[in-house]
Amino acid sequence: MKMKIISGISFLMAALLLISCDPNEFDKSGLGLNSAPSDDSMAFTITPKADDPFRFILTNTTPTEGTVLITWKLGNGTVLQGQQVEAYYPLPGTYDLTLTITANNGQSAAKVEQVTQTETDYSFLDSPVLNFLSGGSDAVDGKTWVVDSLYRGHFGIGPAGGDWPEWWAANPLQKTGSGAYDDEFTFKLVEFVFDYKNNGDSYVKDYQKDLPYYSNPVEVDGVDCRVNYTPRPATWTVTERDGVNYLSFSSETPVFLGFDYGGSYEYRIDMINENEVHLSTIGGGPGDRWYNILIRKGYERPVIEKPIEARDLMDDFEGNGNIDWFIAEVEQFGAISNFAPVPINESPNIGIYKKGAFEWTNVAVTLDYRLDLSERNVFSMKVFMPGFNDYVTECNPGTDWLPTHNLMPQIDVKLHDSKLGGDAWTTQQVRGHILSEDQLGKWVELEFDFSDVADRTDFDKIVVQFGMEGHCNPGIFYMDDFMLK
Repeated sequence: MKMKIISGISFLMAALLLISCDPNEFDKSGLGLNSAPSDDSMAFTITPKADDPFRFILTNTTPTEGTVLITWKLGNGTVLQGQQVEAYYPLPGTYDLTLTITANNGQSAAKVEQVTQTETDYSFLDSPVLNFLSGGSDAVDGKTWVVDSLYRGHFGIGPAGGDWPEWWAANPLQKTGSGAYDDEFTFKLVEFVFDYKNNGDSYVKDYQKDLPYYSNPVEVDGVDCRVNYTPRPATWTVTERDGVNYLSFSSETPVFLGFDYGGSYEYRIDMINENEVHLSTIGGGPGDRWYNILIRKGYERPVIEKPIEARDLMDDFEGNGNIDWFIAEVEQFGAISNFAPVPINESPNIGIYKKGAFEWTNVAVTLDYRLDLSERNVFSMKVFMPGFNDYVTECNPGTDWLPTHNLMPQIDVKLHDSKLGGDAWTTQQVRGHILSEDQLGKWVELEFDFSDVADRTDFDKIVVQFGMEGHCNPGIFYMDDFMLK
């Protein structure tokens, strides 16, 4: 098996023995190495472990002085540092192993040797992560995954160092028409083949649409695009680093999982089981973390019945509430200092709701129970709608079926049945208020009365939406003291 193929398919278990990783170990004076060693002096040894044919001890024997950086690239996607390290090669192949020594001034020298592995570590192939992804060695045709389009958060974005899509998470079926929901991703354990079937089109970020692999970009949501794209053959690899598994691909063209964010195309595996896998990657642009959720093709999530309960619900934006809001494409949402502490709202903090150019913005909470509205069925909140918002200009992002496309001084509270996913609007109940001109620029307390549907027991999701939907106009709004009375 050729080295190039191996480097694209190796699953690297992080059994790494860093015998030396202190950069000052060789010279406690910290004077530093002023220049890189000469090419002739570069040397290292490769010693197979006597009790393990899949592991090799790599030792730098290059004369070095001072503070230096010693880096090993193992030819299988793994990079280690230290005077002596342990390499793991579980599959047959020839690997280019590169030792690089970098001096304090940034100069470096490198030496390449080859490691040949003739054996197969079959215990490595029995890894749970590999088996979950590919179906294991018995799945000759591999295992096929699809975007979990009915699950909130199947695409999402958050800060690079985060672990959940706190800035935006796609609603069920929100990206219909993007080309993502008919994509299929098949992982095979045999030679680690990856088959990306996109039926001719794919979904990409706006800053990716001009890549030479893509053609005929068509905007589907006012920003990002559906493009024509023909993927090339690919292989896949899973690498373990510091106890975390990472999925990456080798191909001549981009390989991504439903939505091309750009970046490194290396996905952190945040959760995996037989039926679903949650992944995230550092995307292009500012380097945010983007999220993907895949499910096994043909899998349907079980419907979990929830109890019907009447509980307190409130958020005063002082940290005393019990509502964990989920943000859907709202540009900014959270607590800020009250800029207008006057009657009827003198509390220290309030909530800001900053709508951007997306047309389907809201904040919502999905409860772990269904609302008992038989006795408590009125919501209330205080709102402040600035007069400086542009409530006149129209902006139509392609929602021609709506009669108007301008920002409205409007606030809606909606009750949904989350079991219906993207079809929840078909049975929703909406209560809203449009503020008059003399109500702008001041605090107003509003009620949202659902007493006429007090017999409904299917609601488990509450949606709050400012400014009306279906248009691409921005606006800033404020709220406080949201509660079920």
